Amino acid sequence: MSIFNRKTKKKHIEQFGHKIAELLESEMPQIKAVIRLSKIYGISFMYEPKGIYISRGYKPKEFEIIKRNHKTSFNLSGISVWNKKENTFEPVKLYYQSDGLTKIEIDNPEYFHKIFNLNQIQKDQIELEHLKMENTDQKIAERILKSLTKKQIELLELDYTFEIEFNEKLFYTILDMEDGNYIAVDKIGKIYRLNHDDEERIKLIANKPSDFFEIYNGHKNELDSMIYE
Repeated sequence: MSIFNRKTKKKHIEQFGHKIAELLESEMPQIKAVIRLSKIYGISFMYEPKGIYISRGYKPKEFEIIKRNHKTSFNLSGISVWNKKENTFEPVKLYYQSDGLTKIEIDNPEYFHKIFNLNQIQKDQIELEHLKMENTDQKIAERILKSLTKKQIELLELDYTFEIEFNEKLFYTILDMEDGNYIAVDKIGKIYRLNHDDEERIKLIANKPSDFFEIYNGHKNELDSMIYE
């Protein structure tokens, strides 16, 4: 088979994603940030609708950043790519999940890089269709903490909850100490401090959710001594 018939590969999509991130850097810097934090593991071709699906992966520390800071998913329109056969810019529809390029809707997806010049990308009127993302980790944490009062729940940061696995045990963050450390709850409601720098990375601080509020009243700075002791 001629090398000129080879299908679009991961490297072509990486190139395309970088070009878009550079083009949108001033207005959407989060796209470039996610490229630095992630890696494209593979692509697959879709046929209903036609397009390319991109699977991304993250190292554990980078995944924590993604879960905490990149919670938006959206369809993006306003990007056009030069069609080499038609000699014109053709709009493409892009889908981003957690600010990372996840799907490109395009005809003949297998030959995306053959039909289009991926170095010639044009920005027109950018429009975002924001899509609701359900935080399943938040739902789990809310079930675990159902014994708490509404006022107590409001003192936590469950909108930003994400799952952390350590030694085959799952934890769900309930407070971000904003320095890479967290307060988290396990499946049975015990509360821990998670310190990524300490020899004792996981330390039990309350046997049940209500006990935690004997030491926490909404001021995270008062927990610092517990995090670093």
